[in-house]
Amino acid sequence: MEKYYKEDENFNLRLVVIYTGDVQSAEPTLETSCITLRTEQSFLSHIDGEAAFDSIRQKIHSGVPLGDDDLMKLVILPLTVPGFEGKQEMLEKVVDLAEQITDEEQRIFTLSGVIVASDKFINREYLDQIRRRINMTQLGQLYEKEKIEYANQKVRENAKEIARSLLEDGTEIVKIMKATGLTEEELLNLQNELLTV
Repeated sequence: MEKYYKEDENFNLRLVVIYTGDVQSAEPTLETSCITLRTEQSFLSHIDGEAAFDSIRQKIHSGVPLGDDDLMKLVILPLTVPGFEGKQEMLEKVVDLAEQITDEEQRIFTLSGVIVASDKFINREYLDQIRRRINMTQLGQLYEKEKIEYANQKVRENAKEIARSLLEDGTEIVKIMKATGLTEEELLNLQNELLTV
């Protein structure tokens, strides 16, 4: 506040307070002997969590892409429910639904966001399970990428073996390019290798 006061004696400072589903209403003004603080309030209890959840679930099951608003709703849905048990139940529903999101980045964003938003009430064992799911998802991506790279490498090696054989038989380079998908430069290199052997 000092920074703003020094730069401009008349400044507006907005304080937005977001209340979880446990709070239905609150006094918007706090008065003390030296300061009066007026807040803008947002009550998550006013959000119909079940309706929002069902709407997003329908989008996922129908293959409709999720927007940023949908993802943020998923992240805060556990906070819309009153009570520790209610929050935990909604959290588990959200995590199960998030795992059905086909877009990997959106899935990880949602799972990570739920961890951060729900930190104060989340069951620690369940938190560890979510973290493991995120890690397994990322590990699975890495494994799939390595499998694809390995398969591509094997295909290229196979193409080079075929090309060597065709070069030894005197087949034209243009025909070998069409048959193997190798470039002219690759084939000329293979031809030079055969000549030096």
